[in-house]
Amino acid sequence: MRRFSCVAVLCALIALAGCGGSGNGSLAPAPTYVPPATGPFIYVTDGGTRVLQILQSQNGAINPAASINGPNTQLFGATGLVRDAAGNVYVADEVQNQILVFPPALAGNVAPRLVIAGASTGLNLPRGLAIDSQGRLIVANTNSNAITIYAPGASGNTAPAVTIAGAATGLSTPAGVTVDATGNIYVANEIGSISVFAAGASGNVAPARTISGAASGLNVPSGVALDASGNVYVTNANGNSITEYAAGAAGNVAPTVTIAGSSTLLAQPQGLVMSTTGNMFVTNFSVPGVPGLITVFAPGATGNVAPSQSITNMIGPIGISL
Repeated sequence: MRRFSCVAVLCALIALAGCGGSGNGSLAPAPTYVPPATGPFIYVTDGGTRVLQILQSQNGAINPAASINGPNTQLFGATGLVRDAAGNVYVADEVQNQILVFPPALAGNVAPRLVIAGASTGLNLPRGLAIDSQGRLIVANTNSNAITIYAPGASGNTAPAVTIAGAATGLSTPAGVTVDATGNIYVANEIGSISVFAAGASGNVAPARTISGAASGLNVPSGVALDASGNVYVTNANGNSITEYAAGAAGNVAPTVTIAGSSTLLAQPQGLVMSTTGNMFVTNFSVPGVPGLITVFAPGATGNVAPSQSITNMIGPIGISL
């Protein structure tokens, strides 16, 4: 069972409301800000129609350093986001079934430098994105229960170099994806499981291992990330929680750590990414009465713990990268 796409609902509401002004209940356009001199930054999709660059050290109301926003961007249903080694920004658009690639410098109402779109691509409600050590783009396609992988520089109506799909894969509403240094692919399936595919997996192949079951605490897992030790971190959208599993965990295994409770400010958490210092950045799409926000948890956070930072007043953040 798959929950309805949050961003599709949000985009429809934005389209109905229009984009001008804020006195009539419509969303105000993103303001223009003066970029700070240095990073490091967070990159996040917000509201389905924009990508924001935010200082990692920011706390409180959102104050983006730069953004991609406007009709030339072709963004309408932006969800997953990832950056490659050169800093290029890849955005999954689940409404238009395409991947948009922007240069490292976010420059307002700018057209993408590359677009992957068309019937041959196999894109079908693309959401989670990852880049492997070879520079290949890995995409989780929620509607087709498939992982598609594209060669570096892929553009246009191009077929994936690799497709993982079929009954043996166990893929079921895949939403989040990440990859480790050796090429193993980790997939968060909203049905309630984490599938791990060995490097080089292709076709209708069984995962090397799966985390699932009542003990796992998985509840509509949406995002997945790894730390430097290979521990697995998962956002649970319906559980308003983050669960951590030991490297190599498989089966109906309990998490080693659970972050959950009112102090955490978790509200339909979606994407997550780990910094080199072990801080965890989490997008929270929002729930009624709670605007979208990014919560940051320090290394070792557990239980009903307050985030070390929170970036607030967002529209509906989903994808996140550093």
